[in-house]
Amino acid sequence: MTSAWLSQELLVQQKGKKAMHGQWKQGQVTQEEYRDAARLCRDGDRKAKAQLELNLARDAKNNKKIFYRSVRQKRKVKASLTP
Repeated sequence: MTSAWLSQELLVQQKGKKAMHGQWKQGQVTQEEYRDAARLCRDGDRKAKAQLELNLARDAKNNKKIFYRSVRQKRKVKASLTP
């Protein structure tokens, strides 16, 4: 299952960043080029998540099911600690 905010463009951007990371480790790409790609990817993710939350908040009155599904999903605790 993919995230609701993850578009095809962002997915391609993330794959490119991952490939560039391998090239950087091999010395084919400079650190600055990789850092710029990582920054663009991170900024795109943040903007997409913010836009999704803005749309959910705006449409909450008309589309309650999707709004409360996202709220319920955010409240889930992923406990991986053992006693």
